Amino acid sequence: MTPAQAIGALDRQLAKHGQTVTLRKGNTTVGQAVVKAFVRGVTADDLTADITQTAKKVTLSPTGLDAFGLPGANTIVKHADGQGGIIGMPEIIRLNDIVVRINMVIKG
Repeated sequence: MTPAQAIGALDRQLAKHGQTVTLRKGNTTVGQAVVKAFVRGVTADDLTADITQTAKKVTLSPTGLDAFGLPGANTIVKHADGQGGIIGMPEIIRLNDIVVRINMVIKG
């Protein structure tokens, strides 16, 4: 699978089944990005001192993030059920050195 194929497959699934989220760098609306993402609850295996049952797993595509850039630890993710800051650093998945998926855990 090429990086373009992986991104295309994720983008198609997000378009069909994802929900709209807003990414913000800190507490500002300047330069925010509105993209589709999968937002899911965490499982019992995910729970740690920093990750509680109210945390959410968020998966998004790099598509639409050119101006925003990759989300970092100061990113706030606003979704249909509320909003939360990223716990730790996002997991950046690459194929052949190209970002194809971003996984992160957010508070509440």
